Amino acid sequence: MKTSVKLVILGAALGISWAGIGTGWAQDAAAVLAKRQDTMKAQSKAMAAIKAFNEGKGDLAAAQAGGAELVKITATIPGLFPEKTGMAEMPGKSYAKPEIWAQWDKFNDAVKTAASKADALNTALKGGDKAAIAAAFATMGKDGCGTCHGPFREKKA
Repeated sequence: MKTSVKLVILGAALGISWAGIGTGWAQDAAAVLAKRQDTMKAQSKAMAAIKAFNEGKGDLAAAQAGGAELVKITATIPGLFPEKTGMAEMPGKSYAKPEIWAQWDKFNDAVKTAASKADALNTALKGGDKAAIAAAFATMGKDGCGTCHGPFREKKA
Protein backbone atom coordinates (compact mmCIF):
# COMPACT_ATOMS: atom_id res chain seq x y z
CA MET A 1 0.00 0.00 0.00
CA LYS A 2 2.76 2.41 0.86
CA THR A 3 4.57 1.60 -2.38
CA SER A 4 1.51 2.36 -4.53
CA VAL A 5 1.00 5.70 -2.74
CA LYS A 6 4.65 6.58 -3.40
CA LEU A 7 4.25 5.67 -7.07
CA VAL A 8 1.14 7.85 -7.39
CA ILE A 9 2.94 10.76 -5.74
CA LEU A 10 6.00 10.23 -7.94
CA GLY A 11 3.81 10.05 -11.07
CA ALA A 12 1.98 13.23 -10.10
CA ALA A 13 5.26 15.03 -9.45
CA LEU A 14 6.65 13.97 -12.84
CA GLY A 15 3.44 15.05 -14.56
CA ILE A 16 3.59 18.45 -12.93
CA SER A 17 7.25 18.79 -13.86
CA TRP A 18 6.56 17.98 -17.51
CA ALA A 19 3.63 20.38 -17.57
CA GLY A 20 5.90 23.10 -16.18
CA ILE A 21 8.52 22.42 -18.83
CA GLY A 22 5.85 22.63 -21.55
CA THR A 23 4.54 25.90 -20.14
CA GLY A 24 8.08 27.26 -19.94
CA TRP A 25 8.74 26.35 -23.57
CA ALA A 26 5.46 27.94 -24.66
CA GLN A 27 6.49 31.16 -22.93
CA ASP A 28 9.96 30.98 -24.49
CA ALA A 29 8.47 30.32 -27.94
CA ALA A 30 6.12 33.30 -27.51
CA ALA A 31 9.08 35.50 -26.53
CA VAL A 32 11.06 34.30 -29.55
CA LEU A 33 8.13 35.02 -31.82
CA ALA A 34 7.67 38.50 -30.33
CA LYS A 35 11.37 39.24 -30.85
CA ARG A 36 11.20 37.95 -34.43
CA GLN A 37 8.16 40.09 -35.19
CA ASP A 38 9.75 43.17 -33.61
CA THR A 39 12.90 42.59 -35.67
CA MET A 40 10.93 42.25 -38.88
CA LYS A 41 9.02 45.46 -38.06
CA ALA A 42 12.35 47.23 -37.54
CA GLN A 43 13.53 45.90 -40.88
CA SER A 44 10.35 47.19 -42.51
CA LYS A 45 10.85 50.59 -40.88
CA ALA A 46 14.42 50.73 -42.23
CA MET A 47 13.19 49.85 -45.72
CA ALA A 48 10.47 52.52 -45.42
CA ALA A 49 13.10 55.19 -44.68
CA ILE A 50 14.98 54.23 -47.83
CA LYS A 51 11.79 54.10 -49.89
CA ALA A 52 10.84 57.56 -48.62
CA PHE A 53 14.20 58.91 -49.79
CA ASN A 54 13.77 57.28 -53.20
CA GLU A 55 10.34 58.90 -53.54
CA GLY A 56 11.64 62.33 -52.50
CA LYS A 57 9.72 62.20 -49.21
CA GLY A 58 12.64 61.53 -46.89
CA ASP A 59 16.23 62.60 -46.39
CA LEU A 60 19.45 60.79 -47.17
CA ALA A 61 20.60 60.66 -43.53
CA ALA A 62 17.48 58.72 -42.49
CA ALA A 63 17.89 56.40 -45.47
CA GLN A 64 21.55 55.82 -44.58
CA ALA A 65 20.58 55.00 -41.00
CA GLY A 66 18.02 52.56 -42.39
CA GLY A 67 20.64 50.92 -44.57
CA ALA A 68 23.03 50.47 -41.66
CA GLU A 69 20.18 49.02 -39.61
CA LEU A 70 19.34 46.52 -42.38
CA VAL A 71 22.91 45.23 -42.36
CA LYS A 72 22.74 44.65 -38.60
CA ILE A 73 19.30 43.08 -38.64
CA THR A 74 19.90 40.72 -41.54
CA ALA A 75 22.81 39.10 -39.73
CA THR A 76 20.52 38.13 -36.84
CA ILE A 77 17.77 36.45 -38.85
CA PRO A 78 18.74 32.76 -38.50
CA GLY A 79 18.80 33.08 -34.70
CA LEU A 80 15.20 34.30 -34.79
CA PHE A 81 13.96 30.97 -36.11
CA PRO A 82 14.53 28.20 -33.57
CA GLU A 83 12.62 25.01 -34.25
CA LYS A 84 9.04 24.74 -33.02
CA THR A 85 8.25 28.43 -33.68
CA GLY A 86 6.49 28.01 -36.99
CA MET A 87 2.93 28.21 -38.16
CA ALA A 88 2.17 24.62 -37.15
CA GLU A 89 3.04 25.31 -33.50
CA MET A 90 1.72 28.87 -33.40
CA PRO A 91 -1.15 29.11 -35.90
CA GLY A 92 -2.38 32.61 -36.59
CA LYS A 93 0.69 34.08 -34.88
CA SER A 94 3.65 32.71 -36.82
CA TYR A 95 3.74 32.61 -40.59
CA ALA A 96 7.06 30.76 -40.79
CA LYS A 97 6.60 27.73 -43.04
CA PRO A 98 7.98 24.34 -41.98
CA GLU A 99 10.27 24.50 -45.02
CA ILE A 100 12.59 26.72 -42.97
CA TRP A 101 13.63 23.82 -40.78
CA ALA A 102 13.23 21.11 -43.43
CA GLN A 103 15.53 23.09 -45.74
CA TRP A 104 17.71 24.85 -43.17
CA ASP A 105 20.74 25.12 -45.49
CA LYS A 106 18.60 26.69 -48.23
CA PHE A 107 17.11 29.09 -45.67
CA ASN A 108 20.59 30.11 -44.50
CA ASP A 109 21.67 30.60 -48.12
CA ALA A 110 18.66 32.88 -48.64
CA VAL A 111 19.63 34.87 -45.54
CA LYS A 112 23.20 35.17 -46.84
CA THR A 113 21.83 36.46 -50.14
CA ALA A 114 19.69 38.99 -48.29
CA ALA A 115 22.72 40.05 -46.24
CA SER A 116 24.72 40.55 -49.42
CA LYS A 117 21.95 42.68 -50.92
CA ALA A 118 21.70 44.69 -47.67
CA ASP A 119 25.46 45.32 -47.83
CA ALA A 120 25.18 46.47 -51.45
CA LEU A 121 22.28 48.77 -50.57
CA ASN A 122 24.19 50.18 -47.63
CA THR A 123 27.19 50.85 -49.87
CA ALA A 124 24.98 52.64 -52.39
CA LEU A 125 23.44 54.70 -49.60
CA LYS A 126 26.88 55.73 -48.37
CA GLY A 127 27.72 56.87 -51.93
CA GLY A 128 24.60 59.01 -52.09
CA ASP A 129 23.85 58.37 -55.79
CA LYS A 130 20.05 58.27 -55.95
CA ALA A 131 19.92 56.08 -59.07
CA ALA A 132 22.30 53.54 -57.52
CA ILE A 133 20.30 53.60 -54.30
CA ALA A 134 17.03 53.01 -56.16
CA ALA A 135 18.51 50.07 -58.06
CA ALA A 136 20.01 48.50 -54.93
CA PHE A 137 16.73 49.04 -53.07
CA ALA A 138 14.77 47.22 -55.77
CA THR A 139 17.26 44.37 -55.73
CA MET A 140 17.10 44.17 -51.94
CA GLY A 141 13.34 43.80 -52.05
CA LYS A 142 13.18 41.27 -54.86
CA ASP A 143 16.36 39.24 -54.44
CA GLY A 144 17.01 39.93 -50.74
CA CYS A 145 13.75 39.93 -48.79
CA GLY A 146 12.00 37.92 -51.49
CA THR A 147 14.41 34.99 -51.25
CA CYS A 148 13.05 34.27 -47.77
CA HIS A 149 9.51 35.57 -47.91
CA GLY A 150 8.66 33.63 -51.08
CA PRO A 151 9.51 30.08 -50.09
CA PHE A 152 9.66 30.38 -46.30
CA ARG A 153 6.83 32.70 -45.21
CA GLU A 154 3.12 32.06 -45.55
CA LYS A 155 1.15 35.09 -46.69
CA LYS A 156 -1.19 36.48 -44.08
CA ALA A 157 -4.83 35.91 -44.91
